[in-house]
Amino acid sequence: MTVLPPECPCKGKAMRNMAAPWILLILFREQPIHAYEIGKILETEFCGVDIGLNLTGLYRHLKQLEKRGMVISRWEHDEKGPPRRRYELTEAGRECLWRWMNTLTNQMLLLERFFHRAEKTFPGTGLPGIQHKTQ
Repeated sequence: MTVLPPECPCKGKAMRNMAAPWILLILFREQPIHAYEIGKILETEFCGVDIGLNLTGLYRHLKQLEKRGMVISRWEHDEKGPPRRRYELTEAGRECLWRWMNTLTNQMLLLERFFHRAEKTFPGTGLPGIQHKTQ
């Protein structure tokens, strides 16, 4: 059996492919919110799924979303600690979230069809790595 390199996209380790819709959804529900808090929510949502998350990448995604006009940030000055940014969703971000939901719905339908075909292709073997955890 061939061993794939750790950076192979088929391993799905990179958060970048799903970061934007998750961030937009969290901001829709929780705004205004600090990046650290977004990271904590993502850690909870990604629990049990082998996908890496790091705060540096999260900040990079937030910066890109802000550059594209999907989110805005404001510095919050607190007497108890250093200034921190609070992020909010813009109207363009809401529209982007809606488009993401449409896109992901289509992807979900394709994935269902893929796994239906895979089950027919590999009958009785069970599919690797499928674990459903609800919270």
